[in-house]
Amino acid sequence: MSSTKTRTILRASQVLAPLALTVLAGQPALAIDEIIVTVRQRSESIQDVPGSVTAFSAAQIEASGIQRADDFIAMTPGVSIVNSAEVADTQVNIRGINGARDAETNYALIIDGVLMTNPAALNREYTNLQQIEVLKGPQGALYGRNAAAGAIIITTEKPGDEWGGNVKASLAEDDTYTLSGLIGGPVSDTLGLSVSGDFRDTDGYYSNSYFETFGGDTDVVDNFRSWDVAARAVWQPTDALTIDGKVRVGEVEAGSISFNSVFHIPSLVGVLIGGFGYAPEVAAFGNENVNGHDFKFDNNIVPFNNQDTVEVSVKADYDLGWADLTAWGLYSDIENDLGADGTSGAFGFFWQEQQCIDTTNDLGFYPVIPPQIIVPEGAFGPG
Repeated sequence: MSSTKTRTILRASQVLAPLALTVLAGQPALAIDEIIVTVRQRSESIQDVPGSVTAFSAAQIEASGIQRADDFIAMTPGVSIVNSAEVADTQVNIRGINGARDAETNYALIIDGVLMTNPAALNREYTNLQQIEVLKGPQGALYGRNAAAGAIIITTEKPGDEWGGNVKASLAEDDTYTLSGLIGGPVSDTLGLSVSGDFRDTDGYYSNSYFETFGGDTDVVDNFRSWDVAARAVWQPTDALTIDGKVRVGEVEAGSISFNSVFHIPSLVGVLIGGFGYAPEVAAFGNENVNGHDFKFDNNIVPFNNQDTVEVSVKADYDLGWADLTAWGLYSDIENDLGADGTSGAFGFFWQEQQCIDTTNDLGFYPVIPPQIIVPEGAFGPG
């Protein structure tokens, strides 16, 4: 018997033995809680869904500290996210089907039963999450266009039968801190109301070498500050009818396009240097460990990303006895502005222009040799 099989049998024995002892002792075996999902627009056990679903319960959300889309996507197999251009341009990849920049989404986003058609709707704070479901694979039959990759269903908590709430705060390095709060409860026997808010602020992880040297309003490229205020009212005038109304107002002030750093590909450095006639000494700087690379940003304008959000939605559910009738309406206005050095600046596409040459020479603290090779000060001797 191979060692691999032996380890497998031992592990199985370690798991099954306690169960067997429990049954022999006349005690009930361990039970697994049933997971109810709504990915097919009706409540059912996750085991009955003929597809791949990853679900996060309220307890898992709390234990994992999930607050944004990045958090739960990082824990979802087969799903990834790119969020380095701007807050409104989040690209989600589900099972290899990737979203494009500055385009409509490739997945359906449903928040509390309402289909969010605005591409910028996913990247926000979530203060009162109850459950998250990620359905992988094409879902056009259920959710129509723009669901070629899958669907993300997010459910938040409704106002409860008693008044209550919560306040959460966190503090981290790089002047990063968050604050959120919620209060809600019954206004009458048929009406529940909740109000929530959140604030997030961080200086980011990367600095701008240009503004560190010459000064400016900020020397970081991926700073982020946002706030949101939301209210929700759930009215149930009869046992059969429920009307759920929500409004949210928010604002973001952040950096943008933080991926346009100075870098180079080691295998191409020699070719580029030879092709452009640069000094062979520069080739030595092409062979470095990418994990230890110190990314340099030298944008000569302060990158900015401003976003203003107003969302209003109403959802009505009526129990017909033999079926549920649902209707909803949504108004989503997300204005997004950004400015930054573009890819043409990062890759030195205009390095032959005299204006660019003069600007580069005026930097003084290191020579920039296009395309995209930064030589540390003193690499070629004094001066």
